[in-house]
Amino acid sequence: MWQDLIELDGNILLYVQEHLRSTILNDIVVWFTSLGNAGIIWILLIMALIIYKGTRKEGIYCSISLILCFIVVNIFLKNVVARVRPYDAIEQVRCLIEPQADYSFPSGHTAIAFAASVPVFILSDKRLGIIMLVLSVLMGLSRIYVCVHYPSDVIGGAVTGILCGIVTGMVIYPNLNKRIHKV
Repeated sequence: MWQDLIELDGNILLYVQEHLRSTILNDIVVWFTSLGNAGIIWILLIMALIIYKGTRKEGIYCSISLILCFIVVNIFLKNVVARVRPYDAIEQVRCLIEPQADYSFPSGHTAIAFAASVPVFILSDKRLGIIMLVLSVLMGLSRIYVCVHYPSDVIGGAVTGILCGIVTGMVIYPNLNKRIHKV
């Protein structure tokens, strides 16, 4: 079963590389995926949420979710799973960006994107949350397009980010809110 998943992952990447890439789209996707480097786009969005008084609470909880996600993904999961990047495992895969320094599973760009988006969706205006979730999906797809992640890495990143966002929005937020109101 695992071998079938690994083979499917590789075949999807090769299909994307051979049939979906175009010169114009390559430039757009490379630019977009680079916005996720070090969580830059999400940190800037969170800063904007914190600066605006009406969404300050959401910005704070997104920050908590990002920190939780960073710990789970970059300190724990990537090192435990230690999955080799697709371009190192499949000779035919041609990456559109510089090789990455860490392991492949789960996709950190995707995990961070969902970790930043889910608390906004849970705690705030659903329209803003939906926009951020759409950007999160696009971030995950961009990681497959540039061939630095397998599709299962992106799915794993999305699930991890969603869980971090849910834990923050539905567990940490209510507990902190109760303590704040007791004081």
